[in-house]
Amino acid sequence: MKFGQQLRDALFTDWKFYYVDYAGLKRFLYERTDKGYTADDEAEFVKLLDSELEKVNNFQQTKSSEMKRRIEYCEKQVDLITQNPAPDDAKREQLDVIEREIDAVISEVYELAKFTRLNFTAFIKIVKKHDKNAPFILKPVFAERLNSRPFFKENFDELLLELSRLYNIVRNGGVDVDGSKDPQSGNGQNFVRQTTKYWVHPDNVMELKLYILKYLPVLIYRTKGATRPPNPAITSIYFDNEALDLYEGRIEKSEGAEAIRLRWYGDMDSSEIFVERKTHHEDWTGEKSVKERFSIKEKHVNDYLAGTYTLDAKIERLREEGKKSEQDLRDMETLSREVLDSVRTKGLGPVVRSFYNRTAFQIPGDARVRISLDTELTMVREDSFDGKPRAGSNWR
Repeated sequence: MKFGQQLRDALFTDWKFYYVDYAGLKRFLYERTDKGYTADDEAEFVKLLDSELEKVNNFQQTKSSEMKRRIEYCEKQVDLITQNPAPDDAKREQLDVIEREIDAVISEVYELAKFTRLNFTAFIKIVKKHDKNAPFILKPVFAERLNSRPFFKENFDELLLELSRLYNIVRNGGVDVDGSKDPQSGNGQNFVRQTTKYWVHPDNVMELKLYILKYLPVLIYRTKGATRPPNPAITSIYFDNEALDLYEGRIEKSEGAEAIRLRWYGDMDSSEIFVERKTHHEDWTGEKSVKERFSIKEKHVNDYLAGTYTLDAKIERLREEGKKSEQDLRDMETLSREVLDSVRTKGLGPVVRSFYNRTAFQIPGDARVRISLDTELTMVREDSFDGKPRAGSNWR
């Protein structure tokens, strides 16, 4: 299907006058190029394009501000309802009204995200069509114009977080029952899970997120003292050897195949690093595949991998503080020893780095059901198998 038809089919009818006039711009191009495209034609086309960009940018910014105000209104209404000494039945009726308003906001946030994506694609395609048919190159100049009106950089995840929290409060009768819970509680250092993975088309990501949050709240990982919105980034360094033994074992699903990685959450300032091992078990063994991990400060990682740092002091401190059971502490000590043994005996080192932004949905403190959606996946080669030093002497 051609993009023009795709745009007509996908646009939100209530906003149809605010989309880029892709058909009009394309018609202008073809009519003028058939007659011999001149510098005057180019000036007129650029003027039309700038007008369309201004229209789209202004509408998107206006609607985004409107969404934020509507969410703030709902939050204030929920506060008033919960403080009202009215009977519970009356409060529930009022909260149902607010829930319908939240549903309406959710629908419009989805449409706004789609509006942003479609218009950005339309601008890219019409400029590409221009550069192919006209005797002028517009792409570099228009990229600057586009960056000066960055409607396409709108971060809808912040709205998503607010909608999720608000929906959860309304669903629980106006009480923020999860507000005092540690989102990480319920997640031990060993995870036995049954997982199913799906691929989601990028065009459907926001729609899926907004659908899920009606049933599971967004899980927020926020470090102590943090004032900024949580960073959804997850970075992992996977270890293997030149024969790629670990990779092949995982692909072949060999019994006992393991994956070893270093992982951190958020940006590069994060000093807490998780050493993780995932072990595959076949069904006939009667065991479940398991993910085990322990945390270590970044400054100790290189010494740990070199075998000159142990977790003894950390384990003793945790024992004195009573934060971990004896079984957890024994498991931590065993895991640290076994991971190091694998690194040494199998000649493991950094091979590939993965990065993605994760939106997780889970009831805080209850890890029985979790839905994770990972986007912007990037993979970077880290090995030096071909003689080119990449990771160097430092894994990070």
